[in-house]
Amino acid sequence: MRRRPLLLATCLALPVALGALTAGVLAQAEGERRFDAAAARIRAGLGPDGALEWTSRTIDPVSGRAVLQGVTIRRGAERMTVVDATLDDLRADGVGRALLNGVRVEAPDPDGGPRPMVATAVRLAFSALSLPTRADGPAVDWSGAAIEAAVGEELRVETPGVAVAELARMQVAGYAPGTLREAAIEGLRFVDRREGETRIGLARARLAGAALPRFGQPFDPWVLAADSALIEGAEVAVEKENVAFRLGRTQLDGWGEGRLATLAMAGLAVQGDAPNSGPFAAEVARIGFGGVALRDTAYAIAHNLNPPQGAPGQDQSAAIEGIALALGGTPVLSIAAIRGLNTWDAAAPGVEVGRLGVEGLRLDLPPEYGGAMLDSLGFKGIQGGLGVDTRLTRKEGRLVIEHFFIQADGMGRFGTTMDIRGFDVPVPGQPATDDPLALVSNWAVASMSLRYADQGLLRALVARQAAEERVPERQLRERYATMALRTPLPGAGRGKEAPGVTRVREAFASFARDLGTIELAIRPAKPVAFLQAMGFAGMPPDQAVRELNLTATATPPGR
Repeated sequence: MRRRPLLLATCLALPVALGALTAGVLAQAEGERRFDAAAARIRAGLGPDGALEWTSRTIDPVSGRAVLQGVTIRRGAERMTVVDATLDDLRADGVGRALLNGVRVEAPDPDGGPRPMVATAVRLAFSALSLPTRADGPAVDWSGAAIEAAVGEELRVETPGVAVAELARMQVAGYAPGTLREAAIEGLRFVDRREGETRIGLARARLAGAALPRFGQPFDPWVLAADSALIEGAEVAVEKENVAFRLGRTQLDGWGEGRLATLAMAGLAVQGDAPNSGPFAAEVARIGFGGVALRDTAYAIAHNLNPPQGAPGQDQSAAIEGIALALGGTPVLSIAAIRGLNTWDAAAPGVEVGRLGVEGLRLDLPPEYGGAMLDSLGFKGIQGGLGVDTRLTRKEGRLVIEHFFIQADGMGRFGTTMDIRGFDVPVPGQPATDDPLALVSNWAVASMSLRYADQGLLRALVARQAAEERVPERQLRERYATMALRTPLPGAGRGKEAPGVTRVREAFASFARDLGTIELAIRPAKPVAFLQAMGFAGMPPDQAVRELNLTATATPPGR
């Protein structure tokens, strides 16, 4: 009686076991069928001179996972080997997951040299890899390839004795035909030994939200677009040119047609040894700008077209900070910051307001380029800045330079203002002109002023001349004032000068005596051609006074 329960259990378990065994056999058969189909597609894509081989394969009867050992793929002179490969979820058009260890690729030198190119990777991993079939056969349609994720570790490409590139890690996420969610690389090192050594290093780079050409399609760089791109720790050294470049970090957001970009760079440096001037070094601490149609501007420049213009309400800004230049180990130039802004006047619709400023400028000229002369006058360097404020009304074709100045602390300050009419902004996208005269041919000047305020430069020059001639400074200044009053001028007979010319003479004489401020202004009854206005200094004085309403005003120091 006790044997009956055992017999009953055996009868019940036997169909289950047979079913499981049958299911396992069927699962393994399905796995082998899928693998064989995938292998057949690869062989078809390799062509008649290609081959796919392995030393062993194992297919799990439950999951269908395929494990290969000693994989070799050949096509002509190209050869790829894989120590082991694990494939999950094989499909007719791709694979769910793939892991390749010990990858090696050998191919002929792309430059036709005798040494082969060798590429290796310690590990390659893929997930959700889709490889659709071409419409005209079983080969892969690479233009339709897609992948959810891919990782490569310790990659190396080398042409022995020529060049080598190494990459610690590469990662791709979310690639579909023409789009990429994210890609990143870390630890890039490249050395080219064809003409001395050229070394390139990159700590990290990342690309996100990108639009790319499809695989196999002609490459057009102007189709590229990206939400953001990042580069960190970039270095380039060219032994032949004896120059090295370093970039700490660059972040670019918004590259693409019709997009406004933002750029932030930090830690830019170039150093080397020039044949004529010797060692040099240049550094820029930070560069940034925003609201600029960078891609469209670059496209316009590359194709000799007028660049795009800002639209009302769109501000554009730029800043460069921490500029330094040294020659032969001696500082020559430093600038604390260059800042620019193009915005719109809220109280005057359609009026663009531009500002540009150079702050903390210091220039230490080498002795042979004027440094010795400045030193003899008591100036150890030039410190100061410059700036300009403008207002542009496109509809009226009017550009007003409200204030432009160049300041040299303790030396002098030069400034100018100008009101230009007929200022036509070039039409974006139209062919650009390289003729500067064509750009200004329609300009007319409604008013202009030039102003110089001495802060010590002219006084130092007069003091040195007075010491050399052994005369009092006041006597020397009076001599210059007399020259301003009595020097004959073309186009005017003695005693027959127009009153306006006499007043200009008197202003220059007053400036020569006091060395304060001198201002020249033209305010014609109606706007005159730009080139005519710029040439007023070469006109006969009577004509300048009559046609341009030229005036001069001198102001003593401190007023």
